[in-house]
Amino acid sequence: MIRPPRLSIFARTFLMMACALLITPAIGFLVFTLRPPQPVPSAGFFDLINALRPDLQPVDRGLFDGGRMHGEPDMPPRDGGMPGAYGPPRFTDLDVTTQKAPPEAIDEYDRGASAHLTDRLAVALAVPRDHLRVFATQNGLGPMPSFMRAIAGPSVVGLQLDDGSWRVVTVPPTPFADTVVARLLWMLGLGVLIMLPLAALFARALSAPIRRFAEAAHRLGGDTGAPPVPSEGPTEMRQAVDAFNAMQARMNRMMQERTQMIAAIAHDLRTPLTRLSFRLDGLPDPLGDKVDADIREMKTMISAALDFIRDRSFGLNRQPLDFRLLAESVADDLVDIGHDVALQAGQAVTVDGDPVGLRRAIENLVDNGLKYGDRVRMRLRFQGDNCVLEIDDDGPGIPEAMQRQVFEPFFRLEASRNRDTGGIGLGLASVRAIVSEHGGSVDIRNRREGGLRASVILPARRHA
Repeated sequence: MIRPPRLSIFARTFLMMACALLITPAIGFLVFTLRPPQPVPSAGFFDLINALRPDLQPVDRGLFDGGRMHGEPDMPPRDGGMPGAYGPPRFTDLDVTTQKAPPEAIDEYDRGASAHLTDRLAVALAVPRDHLRVFATQNGLGPMPSFMRAIAGPSVVGLQLDDGSWRVVTVPPTPFADTVVARLLWMLGLGVLIMLPLAALFARALSAPIRRFAEAAHRLGGDTGAPPVPSEGPTEMRQAVDAFNAMQARMNRMMQERTQMIAAIAHDLRTPLTRLSFRLDGLPDPLGDKVDADIREMKTMISAALDFIRDRSFGLNRQPLDFRLLAESVADDLVDIGHDVALQAGQAVTVDGDPVGLRRAIENLVDNGLKYGDRVRMRLRFQGDNCVLEIDDDGPGIPEAMQRQVFEPFFRLEASRNRDTGGIGLGLASVRAIVSEHGGSVDIRNRREGGLRASVILPARRHA
């Protein structure tokens, strides 16, 4: 099967940036082509005069520019007006009203432009300056004299008539939907709508292999026998995954070789120890008893070492199991032989794990508590997505400075605990190995009311 070529992270990032650089101007071109901005509503100088004084007689245009405006022909007569008048307004969106009060400013405009236009209108209309109210902006309309420039919306010009009323001419504002700002917002919105899904797909395609790789690396710390990580994603990611899978395979092979070597050594040691015990069977007491005790201690040490190696490197037989029932079975077995062990009632808890290994871990912790105390109490509860098994005893406890060291192999607290305990200091180390293989953790701490509390934390599933 031919696999399609995989792009590197550099190539994917470059393509994403290139797409963004091409799509953004394309969106702007389409927006301004399909919906071009509309011209700003405005009125020219003569439009204002015609709107303010429709009955105005012709005025000598030389008052303004000495004749025609830059070679333009005479203005056509306004409909119904006298020849030579300023003609009809070129803009039909002016709002002309008559009101009793003078107009009020609807916004802050260019005061200099308003004053300039007021002076020009007063001269053209032959009225006193205080009879005008101008709240206007000025926008240039090409090579025209400053007084011929148009006023843009929103603008307000008012003229006081002879009867005291005001004739008000309003240039309406530009609708927001027709402004350049609206087009820019359209560009921004369309760009976000188009680029966000593309960016999400790009980020997901780039991050998914990295997330799976991180999960596999985290899982390796708790389960060295996990299946290899699929080799997929960008070129750099596949190279990292291949190196990770090779490292995991080497680790598993080294652990298997170590287990086989120690098992072979233990088997070879047991055979001469057995022969030695038979040959020394006829020794007189107390020498025979001492030698026999030494041989039994050597066998115990070999068995403990084998159990520890097996707990650190065995292949887990993972299956869903009721962790509460498992803890209850350990407590019941110890109660049957006369120990004071109890598990507090509670909700059922399901974990994915090896029942043999987890049972051995619980037994080691409970036996450890019974050796240094008279009774053991267990409690199982949920903590987020994990379950916590708390095992309390009423023994002397452990100094805080040594609570981490007790999990190290062959470490024993001879000064703080009972010396007549047996073992070689591998019990808690074996517990930590088993719990770590299940993706959990274990710690111990002293209780305020006395004794020691061992807490086993494992990933769990709640029952419906």
